[in-house]
Amino acid sequence: MTIFQIISALFALFMMYVVTIHGKKRNLNQVEVWAWSSIWVAFTVVALFPNLLLGITGLLNFARVFDLLIVIAFMILSVVVFMSYFKVRSLEKKLEEVIRSEAITNGKKSNGKK
Repeated sequence: MTIFQIISALFALFMMYVVTIHGKKRNLNQVEVWAWSSIWVAFTVVALFPNLLLGITGLLNFARVFDLLIVIAFMILSVVVFMSYFKVRSLEKKLEEVIRSEAITNGKKSNGKK
């Protein structure tokens, strides 16, 4: 076992701890806790036993397991970035609606006082 594998496994355990804490604080629902925990368990297994992916790398014509992991990481990162972008856009629209309705309400109140 290399130092990289040890660091990777410790990182995954730490991230599972973070997921558990956020699950207990109700920042994540049960499905999200389950999904993130599954991802970190898979990460730990791949970090400790990279040879499990040799068959897949051969099937997909990757030269190394690391190349496959980088492609998968970019795919996951792309999905997370797009989901975050769309969520921010949705929140911007909701915030604009709340501010607009508040401004209209305050405008009506100030016109009534004059």
